[in-house]
Parts: sequence; C-alpha cells; structure tokens
Amino acid sequence: MSTPENAMSPPEDSARVAISAEEVSALLEKGPTGAAVPFDFSQRRVSRTQLPMLEYLCKSFAERVGPTLSGLIGREAAMQFESLRYAKAGDLQAALPAPATISLVRLKPLPNLAFISIDPALLLVLLDGFFGGSGRAAGDPQAVVAPAAQRFCALLIRSFAADLGAAWTPVTPVELELVRQETNPRFLRLGEPQDKMVVASFTVVFGAHSGRIEWILPESLLSPIREALASDSGKAPERPQAPWAPVLGASLQHALLEARAVLAHAQISLGELVRLAPGDIIPIDAPQQVSLFAGDVPLYHGKFGISQGRNALKIIARGVA
Repeated sequence: MSTPENAMSPPEDSARVAISAEEVSALLEKGPTGAAVPFDFSQRRVSRTQLPMLEYLCKSFAERVGPTLSGLIGREAAMQFESLRYAKAGDLQAALPAPATISLVRLKPLPNLAFISIDPALLLVLLDGFFGGSGRAAGDPQAVVAPAAQRFCALLIRSFAADLGAAWTPVTPVELELVRQETNPRFLRLGEPQDKMVVASFTVVFGAHSGRIEWILPESLLSPIREALASDSGKAPERPQAPWAPVLGASLQHALLEARAVLAHAQISLGELVRLAPGDIIPIDAPQQVSLFAGDVPLYHGKFGISQGRNALKIIARGVA
C-alpha cells in the first residue's frame, strides 16, 4: 500500500497505517466560513457545587432517617447520603429494573411529582427484618410485587415524612404524600425523555446487606426554591419579614407586663433571720431612689412617694442610677 506524500510518516518502530487520498482530502476539508455551532445551555450538568444546600438537606435527612428506620424494623439500620447527580428522564427510565419499586410522591407545596426508587433486593431484606427475620436476601426477585412487600414499601415511605419535613425546614416546609406505587417500569413515566432530573442517592445498611434508595426530583419541582438551594451558607438565606414588623410592634404595645419596684435592701445574718418572730422590725433606710424592674431587667429609676392616696413611683430616668 502506498502513502500519500502529504501524509505524515509514522516512526520506524510503530505499525504503518495508510489512508487514501480521499480520506486525506476529507480531513483537510474546511467547513463553511463563519458557521456557528449551536450550544444548548440547558444541558449543563448539575453539580454538587450548584446546589450545595440540597446536599446539606440530603445529609440531614439521612442522619434523621437512621433511628426511624431502626425503630420500624426493630433492628439497627443506617442510611448514608452518597451523591447528587443529574440525569435525563429517558435515561433513568431505561435503567429501571424489572420488577421495580417506584413510589410517586408529592412534596407539598412544591409542584409536580417526585419519585422514590428503592432497590428491590433491599426492600425484601428490610421486609424480612420487619417480620422478625435476620434480614436474609430473598431468593425470588418477583417477591417484591407481593401485596405484603408493597404494603411494607408504603409504610416505609410514610415513615420518611416527619424526617423529611424536619430536614427541609431550613429551606421550606414540605409535607410528603404518597400518591401511588409502581412495579412495572413500562407503566411509569418519569417525564419527557429530555426532562432534567436531580437524583439524590442514599445507601441503607442493614446487617450484612446494603442497598440504594434514590430520590428522583424533577428540576421543575425544585425551581421555586432553587435560589435557596444554591445558597452555600449551610442554611437558607433569611427572608425579609417587613410586613410582619408593624403587626408585631402594634401587638406588643398591648401586652401585659408585671413590674416591681425595689424600695430598699437589708442585710442580716442567718442567726438573726432564724430568730425573727412576728412583730420584729428590720430597720431600713428611707429610699432615695427606687429601681423599677420587669422580671429581673431594670427599666427605670425614680423617687418613691404618694399620688392620689396611693404609693407611687415618679420616673426620673431610664435604667438604674
């Protein structure tokens, strides 16, 4: 075989590869001058650094669920947060096992549905522990579609509700509602094939077994709180509460407060105290100034006197002299 003159010759100790003149011409051919290459900004990958607060919420949720899961199955179990990743709905749909254990849930008041995918083998191991077993792996994967397994799956999902609400409190109050369950991936639609999903992966460890639980969150579900999830401060940004300030201020003006005035102090020994009897007198000096307290907080100082036949305090200044 011959090599064209304008083709680069390989080193002597490497295998010689020849390309035709037509291939060389195609390699050297230039595209249209000034041709623009389209770039879809919506296909940017979602990384951990883009949603650091969501990672914080997932870690908090995993820490809370461990004791809840242990109490549910009566054995020690733990959940660990693994990662956040981005995927298209079509790719996730194709990767679902058959049979699957998918729960469709609402995170009120956020829009749209979220999905919880539980490793079928993990669900059967937890089910065995729930019924008093040692958490043995099931021999028949089809057992996951049995009514007992599906009822336990629903119980498991509902047990997440309180921990999820507590974990998400720094960003927004959420209420988990189980809509339905699905075991056949062909009857499930995560969304349009190109829809973007954020997948939060967790690992559950029970005895000698472990498995994965994944929360599949459409980006449209997270869009109302995306700014808060992008915060890297470890907590949600503070929201201004200006509309509440006048209402709270006006309400405080009518709050009842107990005030007390300390007229004088006297110091006696413990021996004198225990010898006191009805009718004894403890001498005190006439007060020059009196302090007015709310609880233990000094507010004003003034002079003690009589006004309209009642003991009274004339305010001189704020604070204590």
